[in-house]
Amino acid sequence: MDISKALILSILGCLCFCNSVLAARELNDDLSMVARHESWMVQYNRVYKDTTEKARRFQVFKANVGFIESFNAENRKFYLGINQFTDLTNEEFKATKANKGYKPSLDRVPTGFRYENVSFDALPETVDWRTKGAVTPIKDQGQCGCCWAFSAVAATEGIVKLKTGKLISLSEQELVDCDVHGEDQGCEGGLMDDAFKFIIKNGGLTTESNYPY
Repeated sequence: MDISKALILSILGCLCFCNSVLAARELNDDLSMVARHESWMVQYNRVYKDTTEKARRFQVFKANVGFIESFNAENRKFYLGINQFTDLTNEEFKATKANKGYKPSLDRVPTGFRYENVSFDALPETVDWRTKGAVTPIKDQGQCGCCWAFSAVAATEGIVKLKTGKLISLSEQELVDCDVHGEDQGCEGGLMDDAFKFIIKNGGLTTESNYPY
């Protein structure tokens, strides 16, 4: 009987010890996550209205970071990262992207396009312009629906690099503000084709540093 009691007490002691270790580990993980959240708040200048809101946002942040790290651990072809949206739920993030949507002119007539003087046999199977230094660092269009401007500018930057040997970051904001007479509608959407027409008519674009987004 004494041996049985001793065995039970030993098992209970081991269980208590294991629970204590797990609790301590969870506490350390939470403290580490709190520190990451505080650092993230400073980086993205995030301020919450009260402690209740901060606590709620921390839980969302913690869940999103957990998802990001779990996803990246699977060695996929791309990886996720922490950014300014990491304390938002999926529903909240989707709501930030709401806009009226692009409305093209009803009388717009599609035009054909073809490459000239191109030998398809001489073309490589793939081209990665990043390896040739023809792509500027990733830019963030934020809540503005102006992907048409960012994509047109990125293509133009690459062309400038191939022609001059210089990679220059050009101004998306100039397109958003000034290309207003065709199909392009600022933050409500537009077309790359019309953006290229504006760039040609305008004689080019100014630099990102001169006219920042």
